[in-house]
Amino acid sequence: MVSAISGSSSAIQYSSSNSSSNAAQEAALEKQIQDLQDQAKAIKDQVQAAQIQQDIATAQAKLDALRAADADKAAKAAQSQSTPSAAALRQAEFDGEKKTSSNAFWM
Repeated sequence: MVSAISGSSSAIQYSSSNSSSNAAQEAALEKQIQDLQDQAKAIKDQVQAAQIQQDIATAQAKLDALRAADADKAAKAAQSQSTPSAAALRQAEFDGEKKTSSNAFWM
């Protein structure tokens, strides 16, 4: 009878130590899973941030190109309005008309 009691006592001790070992392993695995999930989220956030930075760079390049095109159009329009062509100057001189600022005082 004594051996049965001591045998069951050691089984309880083994079971108890085994369950505390399992609990420690479970806690360690849960922490590892949480850490991996946090890493995955951080990586996902970094990837999304990189994609957004690419989108920003693309939009900025398009904006710069539009502004450059608008500035070029404005410069060409200002040049065509303020500076008469050489042909127009020659024609105005030939006609003797007051078409340009260079011959504004002709009478």
